[in-house]
Amino acid sequence: MPLDDQPRLRRILDSAFEEAGWRPTSVKVRLSAWPRMVAWRVRRDGCLFYLGLPLLMGLDEDDLRALVIREINLARSVSWRMRWILLLNLLDRGREEEGKSLSQREWLRVHAHRIRSDLWSATAELVGYDVLARATRRECMVNRAFFWHLERYAFPAMSPEWGYLSDIYQGFLWKIRDDGLLARMQPNVDASMAEGMDRYEARLFQELGWKAGEPVEVVTDPVVSGVTENLERRLGQVVLWERTKAANPRIPPLSLHDVPWESWGSIHAHGRDQIIAAARTLLGREATTRDVVQLAVDGRAGELSWGHADPCPHPSPAACVLIPFFDGALRRMGYVADALQHRSLVGPLGDTVDVVALADRAGQGLPYGLELGVTMTDRDPDADSRRLAAESLAAGDPTGWFERLYAESETGEAIVPWDSQRPHPLLAEWRLGSEAGVGRRALVVGCGLGDDAEYLSRFGYDTVAFDVSESAVRLAMERFPASTVDYRAADLLAPPKEWRHAFDLVVEIMTVQALPEHLHAPAIASVAGFVRPGGTLLVIASAREEGGPVFAPPWPLTPSEIASFASDGLIADQIEDLRDPERHRCRATFRRPPPPDPAPVAGGRT
Repeated sequence: MPLDDQPRLRRILDSAFEEAGWRPTSVKVRLSAWPRMVAWRVRRDGCLFYLGLPLLMGLDEDDLRALVIREINLARSVSWRMRWILLLNLLDRGREEEGKSLSQREWLRVHAHRIRSDLWSATAELVGYDVLARATRRECMVNRAFFWHLERYAFPAMSPEWGYLSDIYQGFLWKIRDDGLLARMQPNVDASMAEGMDRYEARLFQELGWKAGEPVEVVTDPVVSGVTENLERRLGQVVLWERTKAANPRIPPLSLHDVPWESWGSIHAHGRDQIIAAARTLLGREATTRDVVQLAVDGRAGELSWGHADPCPHPSPAACVLIPFFDGALRRMGYVADALQHRSLVGPLGDTVDVVALADRAGQGLPYGLELGVTMTDRDPDADSRRLAAESLAAGDPTGWFERLYAESETGEAIVPWDSQRPHPLLAEWRLGSEAGVGRRALVVGCGLGDDAEYLSRFGYDTVAFDVSESAVRLAMERFPASTVDYRAADLLAPPKEWRHAFDLVVEIMTVQALPEHLHAPAIASVAGFVRPGGTLLVIASAREEGGPVFAPPWPLTPSEIASFASDGLIADQIEDLRDPERHRCRATFRRPPPPDPAPVAGGRT
């Protein structure tokens, strides 16, 4: 890297050499593809500096100057023998972590600690302990973040057939500057460093003033932010060669932004296969996705193989393991992500889901509301409703998609996902006596193809059933030509006035949740208004926590929305919170108190 092209870097180097008290006869800077920094004293008192491009992108001027002074002191004062002691100590520790101890020589660690302690003390006297501690910690953060970036984005997208990636470093710069990668990695890096330190390293970092847990500030103006296309190409080839040993410079480079979304899907699918295989080995039998979730909940995520670098920016090992499964489930539902921000997926209706937070939630044993075991090749029964809802909402018609869905289902162009050809199980479980409906009127809200309405009719209810879709009403009447149910086309948001306070039993099963959230309140008020004095309202709905994830449609109801059915004089009778790992539902009953008995008059007559 010619310093004439980098005036800021030249200024930092000049001031660092001046502070260190060394005026070399020449200074040459070579860029490294990896996040390292090494200074060598060469013949005739010259200096050769290897600077890793990731460090130049992730450090500010003060941090970089402190680390450069540290390396200058190392180059000036440390002999070849001392360098070998430091290197052998690193190799010894690395082999120990792999379970293949090289020597376990105590004297090696003692001498390495002394050399580094002297080096850092000399540097700290020049730049200050706080500055050196902060710079060293950020150096570790940038190092770990870059290798995670390679493992997560660059290496999976590389192949000898594709050639090299053209924007590994610009992608990394965006991740740390605009996507908060360092801050998200900071807790895990600090924990990893603390866990991996031996007593000598721990003492050294304590003396230095290492402050684990402090937030890592974002460097908004790194020393090097823009690199030439030629530089990206050459360093990208270095990374690819060291990874695959098969760089082909004749193949045009591929940008991370140009990697097809389908390719990322296949990468995640490979990760899912690996994790399922690991779960099979742990359990000694065939493993399912639910088994993987349970292993993660039980704290055994670390025993499942997964290709993320350690540490990573994810909040827990469980989240790290489960991310590929949630990514696949959301991808199947039509969610897509930015090329470099896969944790934030955008659905067909514009809703955003944080897949990392969702996986972490599942790892804590909380409901997550997705079917994870479905393969990408199976037809998604909700795909048509999501597609039509998106088109309808874009046109400003929040309910028009119901008619299109039922009309297209008649020709086989679409699937009605809630058409199970039987009454809803939670309705069937609800206790109804054999004579429950004799002489009483019932209303089914959003009746669809009529299964719930026919079920109530069999118990003697004089049943009215309505739907906003005329095609749904027609198809229901064709399915049950001898039915006594009064099927009608009507709009829940503008129902007939004569229905107010007119029914002994009102059944609302997953209709309100099929409407966008801003229509929930008026729809709930309309449903509550159908119940006559002494009558009952039964609500069955998909549920979620307040502020919980939404994979729309539907828009599951929150506890506060379910409680709001107790309006217009209704009283909550029973609210059942029904949960399993993949689903969260609610069955609730409300009642309107009967009218008071007439007051007696004089003479005992009323």
